[in-house]
Amino acid sequence: MNSSGNQKRKKGRENNFSCELNNDISSRVNNTTKFSVKASLLRKAVENVLQKEGADGKEVSIALVEKEKMKEMSRIYRNKDSVTDVLSFFYNEENFLGEIVLCPEKIKENSGKKNFTKEICRVTIHGTLHLLRYSHEEEKQEKLMKEKTEKYLKEVLE
Repeated sequence: MNSSGNQKRKKGRENNFSCELNNDISSRVNNTTKFSVKASLLRKAVENVLQKEGADGKEVSIALVEKEKMKEMSRIYRNKDSVTDVLSFFYNEENFLGEIVLCPEKIKENSGKKNFTKEICRVTIHGTLHLLRYSHEEEKQEKLMKEKTEKYLKEVLE
């Protein structure tokens, strides 16, 4: 923070960004990490899933957090003392569907030599499907979720 109380923006980040995607869907992206991530691409991924799944008019918030914060959240909400790449919090209050919390550092680790942009879009789509009540607890559900994730990923990256 500088002396006036305004937080300095890091180059390449869209912090506390809010934007209408179209007339029906709105999403916000809050990046609190050192990673440069195109908020517009994450919003596009969410918008595509919501439209295709018939959830027009729903708002989703996306937060990008550091590993320490994700580990803390995982411990609190999943009872697991480890870092995960994505957490989805379903609210479904009026037009607000919920929040997707991403850990870009963990996504980068998991992606290895794969394209980071593609992987963060994949994880964002995965998180959005969770908000729409998809699960991967059973083999049949997991297969459907993977198929939809890959289909929507392909559409977003075209």
